[in-house]
Amino acid sequence: MADDSDLKEILKGLDPELRTVLKYFIRYRSVGELIAIRELRGLYRIEDPAKCIGKLVDLGLIERGMGCYNISKRVLRHLSSENGRR
Repeated sequence: MADDSDLKEILKGLDPELRTVLKYFIRYRSVGELIAIRELRGLYRIEDPAKCIGKLVDLGLIERGMGCYNISKRVLRHLSSENGRR
């Protein structure tokens, strides 16, 4: 597993569409597969939400559960450590 500095580099390298999808999962933490696709396409105007979600899963930023997607524990730890530094 990558350390915190690797995670920061991954986050910096995200394109705007991937960043929007990640922020969606940070906000909602766990979302059903169908709802996520519909909301990201309809409300957030993401052209291919499934492709974006797949990329974020590959990067380890979100995880696929049983019929849902969740923000990864790695990202949550990073966010809580960042908030603790402020």
